[in-house]
Amino acid sequence: MLPALAPTNTKDMFHTVEDILQPTEARERFRKHFLAAPVEEEGQKWSELWDNRDFLPWDKGVASPALVDLLATKQDHEFFVAHDNQTGKKKRALVPGCGRGYDVLLLAEHGYDTVGVDISATAIVDAKAWVDVQLDKMEASGVAVPKGKIELVAGDFFNNDWIESLGIEVQGGFDIIYDYAFLVALNPSLRTKVAARMAQLLAPQTGLLVALEYPLFRPSSTGGPPHGIKSEDYEQLFGKKFEKKMHYKPDRTHKVGEGSDMVSVWKRQPAKMQAPLEN
Repeated sequence: MLPALAPTNTKDMFHTVEDILQPTEARERFRKHFLAAPVEEEGQKWSELWDNRDFLPWDKGVASPALVDLLATKQDHEFFVAHDNQTGKKKRALVPGCGRGYDVLLLAEHGYDTVGVDISATAIVDAKAWVDVQLDKMEASGVAVPKGKIELVAGDFFNNDWIESLGIEVQGGFDIIYDYAFLVALNPSLRTKVAARMAQLLAPQTGLLVALEYPLFRPSSTGGPPHGIKSEDYEQLFGKKFEKKMHYKPDRTHKVGEGSDMVSVWKRQPAKMQAPLEN
């Protein structure tokens, strides 16, 4: 039997900046879980937390308020329209590190065919169950079900097998990627690899990366996850292959990022010849 598909460990959640910066019991438990793990084994450490299901301090139980508000303004920004204006074909979105799929469902509600990928098979089991519950609620209440297709898959973001299993092109197969805390969940040594992978997956000239920049309040010297980052780091990572289209402080975001979170939107530039990423 699945557990209740909503955060049940609220006392251990990272609600505020202090919950992350101060040596609380939850903070120390989280830090020690990853402390001695080599970079190549961090994915397994995330999977262990999902498998146990009793300590998920990052799981907010709702979609990102900042993404909710951004998508609500799509009439003001035509590049957020969820279909190609010339062909009418629906655009495809990707949420890496999707967890229980809150942002996946939100993007599908706005018309995107949306893929959520997570390293944890347990997270994907939970995500499918949570999405099914939400769709049932929508139908029962007469609310229109999402126009976009939802696909949830377990896989390593850096590998191609999960993409190929969905029949999607690896090179430029996605029109939008939403990143909230995926980049900073990984060891900082992997950031250039993440940026290159996102550039590879997004459609040249039109693909969009939407990044909720977090945790900007955290000094990089304090470790992680989530590892500290600055807006300038996003510029260094994405500035060469993307054009920054928007950068602003959202009116709403998860409580832990209130007052510090920023949203940046990056448009993919024409791709240059590049060697394929190693699996």
